[in-house]
Amino acid sequence: MQTTGIILAGGKSTRMGTNKALLDINGKKVIERIIDELRHNVNNMIIVTNSFEDYKFLQLPMVKDRYKGMGPLAGIHAGLSASDTERNLIVACDMPFVSPALGTLLLEELSEYQAVVPEIEGQLHPLFAAYRKDVQEEIEEALKREQLRIRSFFDRIHVKILTETQLENLGYHFNSTDFYNMNHPEEYHQAKNMSKGRKERVNHEIFSS
Repeated sequence: MQTTGIILAGGKSTRMGTNKALLDINGKKVIERIIDELRHNVNNMIIVTNSFEDYKFLQLPMVKDRYKGMGPLAGIHAGLSASDTERNLIVACDMPFVSPALGTLLLEELSEYQAVVPEIEGQLHPLFAAYRKDVQEEIEEALKREQLRIRSFFDRIHVKILTETQLENLGYHFNSTDFYNMNHPEEYHQAKNMSKGRKERVNHEIFSS
């Protein structure tokens, strides 16, 4: 199964005050952490950004929004338009702890749907979700009408929403950090502390086994 990981890195990071995708966590940039995890479950990767120079060092294909200033929906559209595969995993650039296992599950569930989206504690996560390439046409129509809410777009496609219970029934036991995203400086500092805790747990498991 050929798949593509599409990283949305087109935001202005105004609340963070600096490019959040390039922030360092344990010696590695956030976007590098995401790329490392995506390599476990996609064959190709695309970065959606309006600042090619910022991400040139990653040596990955890049694409700009066709519809400027229209938010994440425009980024999803740009990524799907550039993708050569039917199944695609969308990931926001400010999610340092994305789960490759969950990504694989979402891609597998696309067989009968146009999109598969996690819903955790009543909150949809459309920026860590799987999409078929053919939804780009419906997205383009929404962008032309300036209907930019992703939830509204879901009403017009065949989408599967996966709750915590459904994910567990499929064999995936999620961690709250899987969906952690950073918008403010304090959230970045919390992510650094969370990363240290995750590393300590892994080391403990290794030495106690």
